[in-house]
Amino acid sequence: MTIEDVTALPFVATGVEALFRVTPVTGDATHGKSTMTTGPWMADERGLPCRGALGVLMDDVTGYPITARAPARHWSVTTELHLDFSRNPALDGSVLRAESQVVTEDPDGGLATSRVVDESGRVVALASARLRFVAADMPTGSVPDHVAPARMNATSIIELLGAHHRRDNAAAGLELEPSESLRNPLGNVHGGVLLCASELAGHSAVTPHAEFQTTSIAMAFVRPCPGTEPITFAPRMIYRGRTFAVVQVAGRNRSGKTCTTATITCHRM
Repeated sequence: MTIEDVTALPFVATGVEALFRVTPVTGDATHGKSTMTTGPWMADERGLPCRGALGVLMDDVTGYPITARAPARHWSVTTELHLDFSRNPALDGSVLRAESQVVTEDPDGGLATSRVVDESGRVVALASARLRFVAADMPTGSVPDHVAPARMNATSIIELLGAHHRRDNAAAGLELEPSESLRNPLGNVHGGVLLCASELAGHSAVTPHAEFQTTSIAMAFVRPCPGTEPITFAPRMIYRGRTFAVVQVAGRNRSGKTCTTATITCHRM
């Protein structure tokens, strides 16, 4: 099969998409489209929209067009995901629309970009993602999953993720308990979930107040995060000034090995 033959994406629905209200990605091996319905579940502990909640949407819409290019008996995994934000998403149930375009591809993977706009056509976020092909049987159909009603009715992003702050101290980081609802088709924690948790941990370390807002997130996925064990997100302040701050967040598995690194940049509102 050639790239020109790809007329449908190999989308595999999981509980993650249900939790984050993300629709199946449509398109082909050159571009993708998806939507996400906003709501109070996206609110952080300040009652403001958690910008990292767009991670699942952006990871999906950039990743699936490249996944469509994977050789036989291969799948794709995200190695880098970068998001830049221009405004807050709403919390009112309106729909965000995402579109992606493959920029380049090679035998090992590819690079894609995407953007998210609100119902007024205003750009909310831009993203780029780099993916690599890995040997794996392509999942067929949807992955069986049970999403707890309590999570679907969550009134905050922390509640939706089932996460909690370490030692009840926001600056100390975040812990994410294992859940089937947070896994990707390969059984690992979804990259968009890891980005969201990293942003929460990083932003909480910058300030417990509302004056700082996340403006960019740069993620690197260095090894898979198994969906069967807890993940901790430890922030380290790199710089904090009067107008902006930079914090790095390491996501580690049960054995203490680093699975993800994230650089979170925040600017004063």
